[in-house]
Amino acid sequence: MQSHAPQQSFWLVRAVKALARWVVEKLLILYYVGTDPKVSLWAKRALLGALVYIFSLGLVLDFIPPIGEVDDVIAFVIAAFAVLRSIQPYHKLQAQAKARHWFGGTPPTPAVPPVLPPPPLS
Repeated sequence: MQSHAPQQSFWLVRAVKALARWVVEKLLILYYVGTDPKVSLWAKRALLGALVYIFSLGLVLDFIPPIGEVDDVIAFVIAAFAVLRSIQPYHKLQAQAKARHWFGGTPPTPAVPPVLPPPPLS
């Protein structure tokens, strides 16, 4: 009998790499939204506040059963509403380009059609 271990590990490595790339792209989108001067200060503060809360006070409250499950979700939902409205297609394209640079791969299909120049004045 022939072992299938190398083939299975190949697919596992590809799956883990795809998951890592997906997570990194999402984090890069948040980074580009947070550093974009066009994004409102309120959205940036909501994002930063949620991250600080989840990774500091949220970790402490996770040991209290009823509060531990709910507080992180509430902080995430508030930040998501603030940030989701601020994400622009160019943030996604920047994140995809950086992830492609780090992970390799084919270029993504553009999320927005190319901008055409205005018609000439006649």
